[in-house]
Amino acid sequence: MRELTYSYDVVVVGAGPAGSMASYYASKNGAKTLLVEKSQEIGEPVRCAEAVPRLENFGIATDSSFVRNYTKGGYLIAPNGKRIVVKGGKTDGYIVERKIFDKYLAIRSARVGTNIAVKSRVIGLDHNGEGYDVIIKHLDEEYVVKAKVVIAADGVESSVAEMAGLKTKKNPKEICSCAEYEMVNAKLLDKNMMEFYFGDVSPKGYVWLFPKGDTVNVGLGVIDSKKKAIDYLNEFLENPILEGRLDKATPVEFKCGGAPVGGPIKKTVKDNLMVVGDAAGHISPLTGGGIYLSMDCGSIAGEVAAECVKKNEFSEECLMKYENRWKEKHYKNLMKDLKYKNILQKLNEDELNAIADAIDGDLEDIDLKKIAVKIIKKSPSLLKYFKDLI
Repeated sequence: MRELTYSYDVVVVGAGPAGSMASYYASKNGAKTLLVEKSQEIGEPVRCAEAVPRLENFGIATDSSFVRNYTKGGYLIAPNGKRIVVKGGKTDGYIVERKIFDKYLAIRSARVGTNIAVKSRVIGLDHNGEGYDVIIKHLDEEYVVKAKVVIAADGVESSVAEMAGLKTKKNPKEICSCAEYEMVNAKLLDKNMMEFYFGDVSPKGYVWLFPKGDTVNVGLGVIDSKKKAIDYLNEFLENPILEGRLDKATPVEFKCGGAPVGGPIKKTVKDNLMVVGDAAGHISPLTGGGIYLSMDCGSIAGEVAAECVKKNEFSEECLMKYENRWKEKHYKNLMKDLKYKNILQKLNEDELNAIADAIDGDLEDIDLKKIAVKIIKKSPSLLKYFKDLI
């Protein structure tokens, strides 16, 4: 493969949203860049619920080729069936076709100069004193590509940063197992509202119904060793709380994967290397949503990589600008979400119902600190969980 016979300023491993954004900004700012993807088709397999934020924030115009629906809010549904309406904030966005959206981002990167190698897996990294020799297997051939900077964007199962000596392996107890059907003939409460169900239907996680135009993504994430995620999902399809709205629904696609919800890794840079996206823990521990974070942190990584190329300086000190920038923007919220997640995972169904009953009216956004004050006034017994929030 000709793309694997050159040397590069930047090699990005993984063509998900983080990797494609990183390669886009590296190339756009003058760095000779290679994007490496292990799958034969970018965007496959899909492993998420396909909800994305307002893309205009990234200068990306919404395109009918990948946007399937607009979401204006969501319903938070307690075990007792009480519905709390949330509008705006993180619920304002789109449901996309990820296999098309991811390819769109990669094509966008290629158009500003990125070379792309698909069906190519990084099997080794050797530091050569100036950068890395990246060992890549494409089909049955092995290639060695020289890179001044490697950006590891290879997902929750990341191995590239580990090859370079950074600790990125996730605690299995902090991996949320996810299973999802894309279904036809499902009935929603509102065609532009997401639905979230909490409680024993999905231990330490939640169930979602996301409106995707003519179809609905019905999935869940669990942290539990008693049963598989797919078993919980199949049981939920028959749950009375749905009032029969999925009785005639049938799946046209099945997706599964894992979401690292234990917070960001401690270190995301070293000499000649940066880590982004799921590999770095750039995902909300509370919601499991990571596309916005991954895209934003990938953008920062690409910009910093290009800056260091211009300076011809690839030390950890130079690349640390990336870690400083993403932490300044996102670290505080990630750690706050981690605290919230740890609280919510301790609550039983009665306590979840008490929380729902304590909330009157709609919410403009999910501010757990404000919600906690209302909860404790109505159910003082829950103070033990929320005292650190008020």
